[in-house]
Amino acid sequence: MNIIGHTLQGLALLANLLAGAGFLFCSYSQYLSPVAHPVLSCAGLFFPFFLFLNALFLLFWLFVQWKFSLVPFLFLLAGWGSIRSYAPWGHKEEAEGKETLKFLTYNVMGMPVEKGDSVNPIVEYIRKSDADVVCLQEYPVHDEKIRKALSFYPYVETFAVAGWNGMACLSRYPILSVERIGYKSVSNGSFLLRLKLDKDTMAVVCNHLESNKLDAHDKQVYEEILKSPGEKNVKSGGKYLLGKLAEAAALRAPQADSVAQAIVGNKCRYMLVCGDFNDSPLSYAHRIIGRGLHDAYIEAGRGPGFSYNRNFLYFRIDHLMVGEGFRVLEADVDNSISASDHYPLWCVVEKL
Repeated sequence: MNIIGHTLQGLALLANLLAGAGFLFCSYSQYLSPVAHPVLSCAGLFFPFFLFLNALFLLFWLFVQWKFSLVPFLFLLAGWGSIRSYAPWGHKEEAEGKETLKFLTYNVMGMPVEKGDSVNPIVEYIRKSDADVVCLQEYPVHDEKIRKALSFYPYVETFAVAGWNGMACLSRYPILSVERIGYKSVSNGSFLLRLKLDKDTMAVVCNHLESNKLDAHDKQVYEEILKSPGEKNVKSGGKYLLGKLAEAAALRAPQADSVAQAIVGNKCRYMLVCGDFNDSPLSYAHRIIGRGLHDAYIEAGRGPGFSYNRNFLYFRIDHLMVGEGFRVLEADVDNSISASDHYPLWCVVEKL
């Protein structure tokens, strides 16, 4: 190989090392405190970009200089856990004859009804879901018509958060108690419920953590970046949007800490922790809340499972976790309904 070839190969190897370092940083950014490092803690959002780069380098070296393919392979191996969290490849498990339950979490965006609809599509979706426990976020707490429409569930608790915005838990099991988990937020909240699960007690934690608060102007900035991805546009718009995301992440971190403390303080064999975390599976909030729990989608879902689906933004920010008393059989982000800016997330578990 001539000097030019060696030089190009060396530059490609250097670029691979930089891409690998970025990949690992994104993979493990969930261990950074968003309060201390708000911007850096958002690195997980760039994970798919660096994953794609390292996959390309792996293919490149296999065709150009196969020995160097070990470099991207080792990077991917070091971030394997994050790859599995971001885009799992789970499969359906067969029940072993024990009791099964279905859980559903859904940010319903106020449960809107299109003009001309005779029934609310979200109400009908919940009815047909046949879920045993349903947790709803952005639920219209003062809408008596909606509440009556959901009366096919014998036990219903609603929680006002701010104005019309609230949350609800629909259950086929008796709700023994409800308490709010204390943390600072103007328009978000988390609630702990105890349900009577036959002879056992089940703890349910329903969450709607701090929103990223991307308004119409912010979404316009994002769309402009996609339409005209020039250096100046990406640099100025990207810096602005990253600042907003970092600010929200710093607010979510203490909320996640409070939820995690409540989980530890009320730990029991049968637990369900779910809701709109407004954060990805590679985030501080997901990691700190999920300690000691099983993420149902990671265990039985397939692919990235984007649950937020508007304005060219696609992320899995809704999560569903269960305790050691449940074995996850199935899980899915259901994109068959588009009545909200989120898709519902559900799982089927077997009681151990």
